[in-house]
Amino acid sequence: MSVRVSPVSKTAAIIIIALGLFLLVGGLAAQEDETIVAGIAVTVLGVVLYRLLFRFTKKIVRELEGEGAAS
Repeated sequence: MSVRVSPVSKTAAIIIIALGLFLLVGGLAAQEDETIVAGIAVTVLGVVLYRLLFRFTKKIVRELEGEGAAS
């Protein structure tokens, strides 16, 4: 059985990462500490979301394979 990450969720995570990088670059250009911190935080949030999507997908695949072998 094939289990994949939703393209919408994957795209949303990538957009969050891009937004964070945009904030980070803008903060660095304007030399505003608050914007730099916000950019780093949003980028980290996007990366964590992206990793969680794949981690949960792998976990579901393992559970389904284990359940299929038990049947």
